[in-house]
Amino acid sequence: MDAQAAARLGDEIAHGFGVAAMVAGAVAGALIGAAVVAATAATGGLAAVILAGSIAAGGLSMFQIVKGLTTIFELPEPTTGVLIRGSFNVYVNSRNAMRAGDDVSATCSGLPLNHPLWPFPVLIAEGSATVYINGKPAARLQSKMVCGAHIKTGSQDTFIGGPTERVAFVLDLEEWLHTGLEALGLAALAGGLLLAAMAGVAALAGFVAIGGLMMGGMALLGDLGDRLGPGYRDLFQGVAGMALLGFGPKMARLGRTSAAGEVRTPAYKRGRTEADILGLAKGKRPPPSEYLKKSYIDKHLKVFKEEGGSFLFTTDDIANPNYTSFNPNKFVMAKSDLNSVVAEYKRTGDVSVLESALGYDPGSLAGKEIYMLNLENPKVLMPTGNEGGVNSLWRPGGLTHPGGMREAVLDNVAIPHGNDVNVLMSTHDIARIQ
Repeated sequence: MDAQAAARLGDEIAHGFGVAAMVAGAVAGALIGAAVVAATAATGGLAAVILAGSIAAGGLSMFQIVKGLTTIFELPEPTTGVLIRGSFNVYVNSRNAMRAGDDVSATCSGLPLNHPLWPFPVLIAEGSATVYINGKPAARLQSKMVCGAHIKTGSQDTFIGGPTERVAFVLDLEEWLHTGLEALGLAALAGGLLLAAMAGVAALAGFVAIGGLMMGGMALLGDLGDRLGPGYRDLFQGVAGMALLGFGPKMARLGRTSAAGEVRTPAYKRGRTEADILGLAKGKRPPPSEYLKKSYIDKHLKVFKEEGGSFLFTTDDIANPNYTSFNPNKFVMAKSDLNSVVAEYKRTGDVSVLESALGYDPGSLAGKEIYMLNLENPKVLMPTGNEGGVNSLWRPGGLTHPGGMREAVLDNVAIPHGNDVNVLMSTHDIARIQ
């Protein structure tokens, strides 16, 4: 490492603001992540990825902001202790030179938020690997103490070079927390990549593209900061990270509004209309391929393959002992559509939001325990209108009425429940929403 100021009797030690910054940022990230989960009604692995990524991003971004500000404005770190003892025959500026593995700070307060007061001597744990004093590595500016603090003051005209040698264990909470947040962030990134791959090629490509743009933008901000001077790289990247994190809930709500507000219209073959199909009695309606364009059907079903399907159920739906499985031809919704509706319900607390959007009879969900079950790449078909669950609100084209949510029916997919929601929870991705 570059030569650093020699440490002397009476020099000060400090912990800095790193741990406090990361804890504050992680808490903020957790709150923002929870808001994103609520806005998207995410469950299971997706919710875990969102929370983990938000906590990591918040902690690391706040660390960079505080580090950058401290460097740019030379903000003083709170002194947590003072070095005592020192070499008996080597002096720097007429003050005893300090040695790793021998000399100490009288105490360390641990401020801010690093550890409780250590009322006993705290050993210097690091020094120069090439400069020795009385057979011990010479201590210098930034040398670590065993409590994780570092020496923060030193000689103005005497400097000690060489790599760092550690001679004692260091309780470095700042380094450990930083490493832990980095690992959490990488795990969230890997989880997000896996979920995107499971959702389909389009989702994976979008995830990679957005991730690449963000990394490229951060690199550009870092380069700009380096040109301005020390500390600006950390400040710019940290502020950008917190800004992106802060926009998360808003972007999630915008995405939800876009999905809910999108106008979807079935593509009928020439000469066929919705009225033609609704004019036929249930049980006598033709296959959708006879009146809908193939391109429309293919695009509609592709949504379920790429993002999965979901459906709501209540405890009443699984209570009949004569039926221990769901209908293998049960209606399911596109996962993103159902997530958006559930998020709106959670925001308003109005169960009619669910009933209206999904085509349920009014009042059918009131006062009941409601669960959401998610299926990855379910085998589905375009609804015909002849299914057992069809009511007067059914419309051709795979869209609920009046909500306009994309729906399909399972193609003989068995989902046993054994009249027990716990059985389902042990085998499927399920979340209770009411």
